Amino acid sequence: MTKFKSIAICISVTLLLAYKSNVNKESAFFHADASHSGFYNTLGIKQLHGLKWSFKTAGRIFSSPLVCENTVFIGSDDSSFYALNAKDGKLLWKFRTAGRVSSSAAIYNDKVYVLSFDGYMYCLDQDSGKELWKFKTAGESVFAAPGIHGLPERDRPLNDPWDMFLSSPVVANGNVYFGCGAGIFYSLDCNSGNKNWEFMTNGVIHSSPAYADSTVYFGSWDSYMYALNSVNGSLKWKFKTGTDTVYYNQVGFQSSPVVYKGVVYSGCRDANVWAIDAKTGELKWKYYNNGSWVIVTPALHNDTLYFTTSDTHEFIALSATDGKVLYTSNCKTLGFSSPAITDGTVYLGNFGGSLMAFKSKNGDPLWEFRTEAAAINKDSVLTVKGDFNFPKIFKGNSYAGMLKAMDILYSLGSILSSPSIANGIIYFGSTDGNVYALY
Repeated sequence: MTKFKSIAICISVTLLLAYKSNVNKESAFFHADASHSGFYNTLGIKQLHGLKWSFKTAGRIFSSPLVCENTVFIGSDDSSFYALNAKDGKLLWKFRTAGRVSSSAAIYNDKVYVLSFDGYMYCLDQDSGKELWKFKTAGESVFAAPGIHGLPERDRPLNDPWDMFLSSPVVANGNVYFGCGAGIFYSLDCNSGNKNWEFMTNGVIHSSPAYADSTVYFGSWDSYMYALNSVNGSLKWKFKTGTDTVYYNQVGFQSSPVVYKGVVYSGCRDANVWAIDAKTGELKWKYYNNGSWVIVTPALHNDTLYFTTSDTHEFIALSATDGKVLYTSNCKTLGFSSPAITDGTVYLGNFGGSLMAFKSKNGDPLWEFRTEAAAINKDSVLTVKGDFNFPKIFKGNSYAGMLKAMDILYSLGSILSSPSIANGIIYFGSTDGNVYALY
């Protein structure tokens, strides 16, 4: 072998190892990145061709998919977490927990981190799904209050049926951060699962933390947005939002924060979108949505903030600088699916089982895809205009009636999952139990 051939082989091997190292260290988080921008720097779908594949789980899906290294990772309320081939939807592996998995995962350095309603944070091997470690939290629960949403049963706390997500972890600098239903926010060593520190709030934490500039940001059901030092857990600031001690309807964070150009943005059940200075915790601006919840995590790109509302069914674009309305559009039914953005297009799901695409510059609708369940059940639940037939669904002012109504809504294959986009394919989950891939 000549000297030049030897050098060429060495260079090739070095480049191959470097490539492999980079591939192995891909990361992925809820809503696209650690700051939750919702922006996917990839080709989207301006014109829908159809369904590429679907995969059926045994439970409703509230979590959002992650796509990493040609694999789709997603949890289901059947207590399992799945890894699927992104090209054809075939099962690669699944991991069984003892509770529903409505947390979206985080992927970092060949490991998958996901929270289950059984109260454990799991660390899994990305390739095999093998458990590497698990950490027991102080416990999971949903928000509860007497007479919630104006119901007559005020003699006991009622679990809020609209609290359907868990906190999704974020990983940075070798640590994993997340909150739990017991109101505690954690930092763990991502390799060992050992606890670095914890921080106590006075409410359920199902908001997913965003990370930026050595700070983690999250909301709690105690009505505060928090900013903590990511190294030691010390409080940098906390910001008070609206409260409701009568109906417990207009209070708390289900939305997760987005950090963009030194500002923290978040929706809230108090019907506001809040813009807070990331360093000082001072209010920049707020936008009120006429009593309508903002459950979604807003998406941010090119100084524009995109979100949907619940009861008013609006898709809204605001100036990230001052909160002024750029346009509004119609998402038809309740919007709980955090929007995702690609090249000039915004994608979001609705409670009626539709995945919708809009032009990001003006909100014009481009196309709509209905889930399998929506196509079957829409006539019995939706009006001619595509909204819910509420008198037909919500019968009687009682907690049992509300639970029954929720089951009817979910029968449409509601999309509460935030879409993920990769290689010209859109992935999302539905309450009909399916993971969908559109192209």
